[in-house]
Amino acid sequence: MDRIILVLLSEINENLVDILTQHLEQTFNRQIDVRRKNGNLEYAYEADRKQYNSPRILSRLQRIKKGDGDKILGVVDADLYSAGYDFVYGEAKPSSGVATLSLYRLHPKNYTRKTVSKIFQERVIREALHEVGHLYGLGHCGYAKCVMRACTSLPEVDAAGNKFCSECTARL
Repeated sequence: MDRIILVLLSEINENLVDILTQHLEQTFNRQIDVRRKNGNLEYAYEADRKQYNSPRILSRLQRIKKGDGDKILGVVDADLYSAGYDFVYGEAKPSSGVATLSLYRLHPKNYTRKTVSKIFQERVIREALHEVGHLYGLGHCGYAKCVMRACTSLPEVDAAGNKFCSECTARL
């Protein structure tokens, strides 16, 4: 059976990694392998934008050894962008089985510590499920509460559901 390989590209809170692993495993019914690749992302940094180029990271993720059906989700706590976008929460390349997930813009502002944790975790889970959903062939969904809804702002991320709608579930 294929796996989902969670590649940590920067320092990520272990509790968050555990929660993310659990949700991915339950949702996709796949083994989750966690790999730590905390390293230099300078190859993807664009000084004029003060952001990291997501397609360059996707290219590097493609080099990681995996089985034919395996999917890779690279998680980074850095600000990502892609051509035509000021920023991205994540980006998937389904043909290669790789995706990025940026935690940078999912961090809440002006919340208490307890609230930050819950809201932040919910956002990370939603966006991770969304990107891995793309890797399994799902496109954006028009249903407002589906995790595959396209979100371009935090209010949209917060309003989206954390599950696939019945149509997306059937396609999985």
